[in-house]
Amino acid sequence: MGFFSKLLSTAGVSVSKPIINNEQEAFLTIVVAAGSADGDIEGEEWDTIYDTLYQKKMFHTVDIYALINECKTNIKAYESLATAVDECSPMIKAENRDMLFAVCTDLVLIDGYLTANEEAIIEHLKNSLGVSDDLAMKTVEVMLVRNKGNV
Repeated sequence: MGFFSKLLSTAGVSVSKPIINNEQEAFLTIVVAAGSADGDIEGEEWDTIYDTLYQKKMFHTVDIYALINECKTNIKAYESLATAVDECSPMIKAENRDMLFAVCTDLVLIDGYLTANEEAIIEHLKNSLGVSDDLAMKTVEVMLVRNKGNV
Protein backbone atom coordinates (compact mmCIF):
# COMPACT_ATOMS: atom_id res chain seq x y z
CA MET A 1 0.00 0.00 0.00
CA GLY A 2 1.42 3.38 -1.02
CA PHE A 3 1.69 6.50 1.09
CA PHE A 4 -1.48 8.14 -0.26
CA SER A 5 -3.43 4.90 -0.06
CA LYS A 6 -2.59 4.68 3.64
CA LEU A 7 -3.34 8.32 4.20
CA LEU A 8 -6.73 8.22 2.48
CA SER A 9 -7.75 4.76 3.64
CA THR A 10 -10.62 4.35 6.09
CA ALA A 11 -9.25 0.97 7.23
CA GLY A 12 -8.83 0.95 10.96
CA VAL A 13 -10.96 4.07 11.36
CA SER A 14 -13.94 3.42 13.54
CA VAL A 15 -17.14 4.93 12.20
CA SER A 16 -19.79 4.82 14.86
CA LYS A 17 -23.16 3.41 14.00
CA PRO A 18 -25.67 6.18 13.29
CA ILE A 19 -28.32 6.96 15.83
CA ILE A 20 -31.61 7.57 14.10
CA ASN A 21 -33.79 9.63 16.43
CA ASN A 22 -37.07 10.03 14.57
CA GLU A 23 -39.19 9.08 11.61
CA GLN A 24 -37.86 11.92 9.46
CA GLU A 25 -34.26 10.72 9.84
CA ALA A 26 -35.32 7.13 9.17
CA PHE A 27 -37.33 8.19 6.11
CA LEU A 28 -34.43 10.13 4.61
CA THR A 29 -31.92 7.37 5.39
CA ILE A 30 -34.08 4.87 3.52
CA VAL A 31 -34.49 7.27 0.58
CA VAL A 32 -30.73 7.81 0.39
CA ALA A 33 -30.10 4.06 0.64
CA ALA A 34 -32.47 3.50 -2.28
CA GLY A 35 -30.94 6.31 -4.29
CA SER A 36 -27.47 4.89 -3.69
CA ALA A 37 -28.34 1.47 -5.13
CA ASP A 38 -26.61 2.26 -8.42
CA GLY A 39 -23.45 3.36 -6.59
CA ASP A 40 -24.01 7.11 -6.36
CA ILE A 41 -26.64 9.79 -6.05
CA GLU A 42 -26.45 12.15 -9.00
CA GLY A 43 -27.46 15.82 -9.03
CA GLU A 44 -30.95 15.26 -10.39
CA GLU A 45 -31.53 12.60 -7.75
CA TRP A 46 -30.54 15.07 -4.99
CA ASP A 47 -32.91 17.60 -6.55
CA THR A 48 -35.68 15.01 -6.39
CA ILE A 49 -34.87 14.26 -2.74
CA TYR A 50 -34.91 17.94 -1.77
CA ASP A 51 -38.17 18.55 -3.67
CA THR A 52 -39.80 15.49 -2.10
CA LEU A 53 -38.88 16.48 1.44
CA TYR A 54 -40.12 20.04 0.95
CA GLN A 55 -43.47 18.69 -0.25
CA LYS A 56 -44.02 16.35 2.71
CA LYS A 57 -45.77 17.76 5.80
CA MET A 58 -43.62 15.59 8.03
CA PHE A 59 -40.58 17.70 7.07
CA HIS A 60 -42.10 21.19 7.47
CA THR A 61 -40.51 21.69 10.90
CA VAL A 62 -37.16 20.13 9.99
CA ASP A 63 -33.96 21.81 8.80
CA ILE A 64 -33.80 19.78 5.59
CA TYR A 65 -30.27 20.84 4.62
CA ALA A 66 -28.88 19.86 8.04
CA LEU A 67 -30.78 16.58 7.94
CA ILE A 68 -29.44 15.74 4.49
CA ASN A 69 -25.87 16.58 5.48
CA GLU A 70 -26.20 14.36 8.55
CA CYS A 71 -27.65 11.56 6.43
CA LYS A 72 -24.78 11.78 3.92
CA THR A 73 -22.42 10.97 6.78
CA ASN A 74 -24.66 8.40 8.46
CA ILE A 75 -25.31 6.29 5.35
CA LYS A 76 -21.58 5.55 5.05
CA ALA A 77 -21.51 4.06 8.54
CA TYR A 78 -23.96 1.26 7.76
CA GLU A 79 -22.62 -2.17 6.87
CA SER A 80 -24.79 -2.14 3.74
CA LEU A 81 -27.71 -0.31 2.19
CA ALA A 82 -29.94 -3.23 3.18
CA THR A 83 -28.84 -2.84 6.81
CA ALA A 84 -29.72 0.86 6.70
CA VAL A 85 -33.18 -0.01 5.38
CA ASP A 86 -33.71 -2.79 7.93
CA GLU A 87 -32.66 -0.65 10.88
CA CYS A 88 -34.75 2.36 9.84
CA SER A 89 -37.94 0.63 8.62
CA PRO A 90 -39.38 0.02 12.11
CA MET A 91 -39.37 3.79 12.72
CA ILE A 92 -41.65 4.45 9.74
CA LYS A 93 -45.31 4.76 10.70
CA ALA A 94 -47.63 2.30 9.00
CA GLU A 95 -49.49 5.09 7.18
CA ASN A 96 -46.23 6.31 5.61
CA ARG A 97 -44.77 3.01 4.43
CA ASP A 98 -46.48 2.77 1.03
CA MET A 99 -45.71 6.43 0.32
CA LEU A 100 -42.05 5.91 1.26
CA PHE A 101 -41.88 2.91 -1.04
CA ALA A 102 -43.28 4.99 -3.92
CA VAL A 103 -40.82 7.84 -3.23
CA CYS A 104 -37.89 5.40 -3.22
CA THR A 105 -39.09 3.62 -6.34
CA ASP A 106 -39.42 6.93 -8.17
CA LEU A 107 -35.89 7.90 -7.15
CA VAL A 108 -34.43 4.53 -8.15
CA LEU A 109 -36.17 4.63 -11.52
CA ILE A 110 -35.61 8.33 -12.25
CA ASP A 111 -33.36 7.46 -15.18
CA GLY A 112 -35.99 5.13 -16.68
CA TYR A 113 -33.87 2.00 -16.24
CA LEU A 114 -33.84 -0.81 -13.70
CA THR A 115 -30.44 -2.36 -12.95
CA ALA A 116 -29.91 -5.54 -10.94
CA ASN A 117 -28.83 -3.55 -7.85
CA GLU A 118 -31.85 -1.28 -8.17
CA GLU A 119 -34.14 -4.27 -8.56
CA ALA A 120 -32.63 -5.78 -5.43
CA ILE A 121 -33.10 -2.62 -3.32
CA ILE A 122 -36.72 -2.24 -4.48
CA GLU A 123 -37.42 -5.86 -3.53
CA HIS A 124 -35.69 -5.35 -0.19
CA LEU A 125 -37.67 -2.15 0.46
CA LYS A 126 -40.92 -3.93 -0.40
CA ASN A 127 -40.21 -6.66 2.10
CA SER A 128 -38.76 -4.46 4.84
CA LEU A 129 -41.61 -1.94 4.67
CA GLY A 130 -44.29 -4.63 4.30
CA VAL A 131 -45.61 -3.34 0.98
CA SER A 132 -48.03 -5.66 -0.79
CA ASP A 133 -46.98 -7.38 -4.02
CA ASP A 134 -49.87 -5.72 -5.85
CA LEU A 135 -48.97 -2.18 -4.78
CA ALA A 136 -45.27 -2.78 -5.44
CA MET A 137 -45.97 -4.03 -8.96
CA LYS A 138 -48.26 -1.10 -9.75
CA THR A 139 -45.75 1.39 -8.35
CA VAL A 140 -42.86 0.02 -10.39
CA GLU A 141 -44.96 -0.10 -13.56
CA VAL A 142 -46.14 3.50 -13.16
CA MET A 143 -42.66 4.81 -12.31
CA LEU A 144 -41.10 3.05 -15.31
CA VAL A 145 -43.69 4.62 -17.62
CA ARG A 146 -43.39 8.02 -15.88
CA ASN A 147 -39.61 8.10 -16.15
CA LYS A 148 -39.25 6.55 -19.61
CA GLY A 149 -37.00 8.68 -21.76
CA ASN A 150 -35.32 10.42 -18.82
CA VAL A 151 -31.58 10.86 -18.98
